[in-house]
Amino acid sequence: MPARTVTAETLLDGLRLGQIALAPDGERLAFSVSRGYASSDVMPASRIWVGSGDGGAVPVTDDDASVSGTARWSSDGSMIAFLSDRESPGMMSLHLLSVRGGQICRLGQVAGSVEVLAWSRRDDALLAVAADVGSDRGGVATRIDDPAASPPDPRVVTGGQALRRLYRVAVPSGTTTEIGPTGLSVWDFDASDDAAVAVLSHDPSESGWYQAFLGEIDLRQGTARRLYTPAWQIANPRLSPNGGRAAFVEGICSDRGSEMGTVKVVDLETDTVTELTSDVDVAHVGWCDDSRLWYFGRRGMVSTCGLMSCDGRVEEMWSGNAVLQGGSASADGRRLGAVVESLSAPPEVCLLQVDEPERGWRSVTNLNASLVGFDLPPVERLDWLAPDGLPIQGLLVRPRRASDRPAPMVVLVHGGPTGSWSYAFPSGTRHAALLAEAGYAVLLPNPRGSSGRGQEFARAVVGDLGGAELSDILAGVDSCVAAGFVDAGRIGIMGASHGGFIAAWAATRSSRFRASVAMACVSDYLSLHYTSNIGGLDDILFTGEDRIASYLERSPVVYASSCNTPILILHGEEDRCCPLGQAQELYGALVEAGVESELVVYPREGHGWVEREHQLDLWRRIVAWFDRHLGSDT
Repeated sequence: MPARTVTAETLLDGLRLGQIALAPDGERLAFSVSRGYASSDVMPASRIWVGSGDGGAVPVTDDDASVSGTARWSSDGSMIAFLSDRESPGMMSLHLLSVRGGQICRLGQVAGSVEVLAWSRRDDALLAVAADVGSDRGGVATRIDDPAASPPDPRVVTGGQALRRLYRVAVPSGTTTEIGPTGLSVWDFDASDDAAVAVLSHDPSESGWYQAFLGEIDLRQGTARRLYTPAWQIANPRLSPNGGRAAFVEGICSDRGSEMGTVKVVDLETDTVTELTSDVDVAHVGWCDDSRLWYFGRRGMVSTCGLMSCDGRVEEMWSGNAVLQGGSASADGRRLGAVVESLSAPPEVCLLQVDEPERGWRSVTNLNASLVGFDLPPVERLDWLAPDGLPIQGLLVRPRRASDRPAPMVVLVHGGPTGSWSYAFPSGTRHAALLAEAGYAVLLPNPRGSSGRGQEFARAVVGDLGGAELSDILAGVDSCVAAGFVDAGRIGIMGASHGGFIAAWAATRSSRFRASVAMACVSDYLSLHYTSNIGGLDDILFTGEDRIASYLERSPVVYASSCNTPILILHGEEDRCCPLGQAQELYGALVEAGVESELVVYPREGHGWVEREHQLDLWRRIVAWFDRHLGSDT
């Protein structure tokens, strides 16, 4: 029987499972399910599912709308609050689901698009953060626009107009009141009945998030006081059950929504901040009681979860070569839930019983059964030393079909720079599996700047973007060549976002690569700083008094005249993080220098690709480019 091999089409059929929400008693859980692609005129529909701790789950919403964020259980487990755009596509509003009766109703009239929600401690209201129309969305999406409104003509741009506001919506009446602090944007929060801890900023733009601070909001007065001014980025504020402490995560982070770092706790009476040290970069945290927290995080490429006490003690409950996403816990912390995947096992919702003698993740769903049973390429962890002796690690994916001669290799660089590769399905990432099936070895390096290795390692790129991290990557290439299974004359590089910058930077600063694919790239840090919606990130990554000189020094367009590497440039037309001008500048500079290049622009796409046909077209162009310049062995 022939092997069942992965294709771009089959991988796109996999379902995306969203943030888990365990009911307070830990007996039930809610999560979202959606397709991994859209069409040219319809975003992918998503639904809320509810499952039992004993196994099995069913959808509880059945329309074609989208749901967003984390569903929230009332304290008695009788209702679930969630966000949906069923009334207005793209504009998320509050909805309530009666678990016993199954009825769904919209609640309140919150202006803008809701992004974060929580129940009040008495279950008599929902608290919600909503972004005004005109705000940028985080991640790959673009702006928040009212689909019922006509596009402005002319379009006027001015700062400080679109905020993220905090509202109180009474249950069941729906009476809606803005309760947030005047003039501040609220990015995330957790609340008791009278007070909230929140991530706040004076600048309401996406750049403002990079300079946000931790504040305490008086919900009766609508005022805020500053609790803590971080050195880096903060997220995941969580108020202890008695309201006396707040926990949060602080760490250098390049993308809102992918924060990892150190857990800190602030005493709300004394404002004293304590760092809970561990060897884990934590992504999600929550309180079990007034002195203990549950956490999910990473140690290198290994995922881990457990309990952390305010006195600094850490009890690891599980660790392994898998990816844990969307973590949640029961009120007492005895049961944990997450979406779990590994190199060969697709994502499924799983539960971990903390007090079981032999702890292991037990699957609640079987929603991605269609992705089970592939004959996947072999993957191994690879360790090597940087030129300065720093240990670097990554994954090496080899072609499934062995060849008599050394294989061509593609280096796949992650985004960020604070992203990282880990044991995700399939083979570390989709393009790695597809490239290996096409006959290429694939190196997935985690150079300095990557998350999972602690904050000192992650901050090592500050002031040296594309410097030592490129040396780390080249040292990994050298180790593969020295091992004898990679053809030194047939090596390519590719990446998206910061990975796209490195793909262009490496092609202009090194002669090692025969071909490059730069996706959603940065090519000119000077123009990027003034046109991107996250220019605040540059203020973190670049140091020194002469920022203009620093921007130009690390811009691939400046060195295009010395480039001999063919570069394929793939970019979304509506990208606001790395605007289209970045791709156009790189293409123009390469053409002027006589370098073979091609620019492909995808309408309607932001900082990433969501439409099915665009994702398939992207893959076909990538493999064709490398086949043309490296020569696959298949």
